[in-house]
Amino acid sequence: MRFLLFVLFLTACNEQKIYPQKGEIVEAVYGLGSVASEEVFHAKSAIVNSVAEFYVTEGEDVVKGQKLFKTDQGSLISSPINGRVTEIPVSIRENLFPQSTILTVVNLNKLYLSVSLEQQGAMQIRNGLTAEISFEFFRNRKLFGKIKSIYPVGDEFIAKVTVDEWPQGILTGMTADVAFEIERKKEALTVPVRAIINGHILVKRENKKIKLPVQVGLMDLEKAEIVNSDLKLTDEIVLP
Repeated sequence: MRFLLFVLFLTACNEQKIYPQKGEIVEAVYGLGSVASEEVFHAKSAIVNSVAEFYVTEGEDVVKGQKLFKTDQGSLISSPINGRVTEIPVSIRENLFPQSTILTVVNLNKLYLSVSLEQQGAMQIRNGLTAEISFEFFRNRKLFGKIKSIYPVGDEFIAKVTVDEWPQGILTGMTADVAFEIERKKEALTVPVRAIINGHILVKRENKKIKLPVQVGLMDLEKAEIVNSDLKLTDEIVLP
């Protein structure tokens, strides 16, 4: 029993006291981006036919006007764009029905980021806003871009982001974490977000617990700015 009390005493002594802080806070909207291309060519079958011969393979870079394949009716299909062959889902002599995709060419020099957002986030951003982009395999390198347009796709809200400079090796379909900076404030009075319950914060002042109403300004993932409140820097915050 004495040992348990001693452990509890040490734990209480080692608990770090939390106080309001003065410093910078940045409010941002976060989303998941997927790399896409402005130029994509899908070669599709117009009638029931088949491919007699392919002149390219998947992963091959092609130039505008280069032959791609020949149909069983003798038609030669060429690429209308510069790009890379990313998909050949059919085989030679395979029966193809109308609108079947035969081959896909993607221009990897005209990439952009398609960022999926929640409704609230989509309402906070605007065209021209700066985006900070982080790929998992480039964690030590931040990329930057700007919002070109915002639009709905079905039940999703999409921000189209153009990137200043793409690293070598980026391909369509790769994903990245994206943060759009909404507002930045220096010398803001902040507290942990989890300390705020129903518009109030519990503090210890002169050994008395006081429940203070607070108005929240900017917020990030961990802290919130407090405005129009009696909160003092010397108040010890009591976390729930």
